[in-house]
Amino acid sequence: SLLPISRVIEIIFKCSRALDFAHHLGITHRDIKPANILFSGDSPNTGNIKISDFGAALVDSPERTQVSGIGSPAYMSPEQLRELPLNHQTDIYSLGVVMYEMLTGRPPYDGESPVAVALKHINGGAPMPSTINPNIPGGLEQIIMHAMEVDPARRYSSATEMLYDMEEFRKNPNTLFRFRVNANIQR
Repeated sequence: SLLPISRVIEIIFKCSRALDFAHHLGITHRDIKPANILFSGDSPNTGNIKISDFGAALVDSPERTQVSGIGSPAYMSPEQLRELPLNHQTDIYSLGVVMYEMLTGRPPYDGESPVAVALKHINGGAPMPSTINPNIPGGLEQIIMHAMEVDPARRYSSATEMLYDMEEFRKNPNTLFRFRVNANIQR
């Protein structure tokens, strides 16, 4: 069963804050997925939220030019799957995928193999979450899809930016944002 939208917002807001903190320290997690989001209570409905497993994390350094595709393919950003240089936006993409799954009950892409799923992430075109769960508010759907933009130049540039929109949405659930999601999305 799906978590209540208010709990999903709380979880993603706290994860965004944790990523914002890590990113300001120059750390990119590179493996954001549901298994690495822990709850101190007995279920995701209760307790504190923590991001775990920084085993694949990358610390910014001037020597770094390219990184390997370490992570979980179902949650990896297109640039991570293509083994391109990464920045903190890879975590934002992965968090968008987690949020999508939390609100729809399924990941945005499925396939018969990890390679098939990876190709879908690279090419984009996930169904809009509201086509799976019509109870998702428009502004929240915009946040998810903006976080999941294939092109990092169109994605949130920082967790701080995503946090700002999450806070605006928490204040007013009828909020709609001015950014447009990619036209390459199935409706």
